[in-house]
Amino acid sequence: MEDGAAHDIGPDKSLLIVDDDEAFRRRLARAMEKRGFDPVVMAESVAEGLEATRTAPPAFAVIDLRLEDGNGLDV
Repeated sequence: MEDGAAHDIGPDKSLLIVDDDEAFRRRLARAMEKRGFDPVVMAESVAEGLEATRTAPPAFAVIDLRLEDGNGLDV
């Protein structure tokens, strides 16, 4: 991936990022958008992450395991 583009990850390139660190979420979202992920949805809690998966289940997810309202594995 020399050019920074995503390998062929299939037709669904949706990504959910769940992390309570807003600056990290934003940096990661920008980096992943540059690599072809779209849409990139961000959430800051287990509750928001679960709501996002109900609305539009993502193909991929990056989830912090230690969140204020629970374990990231619950998402």
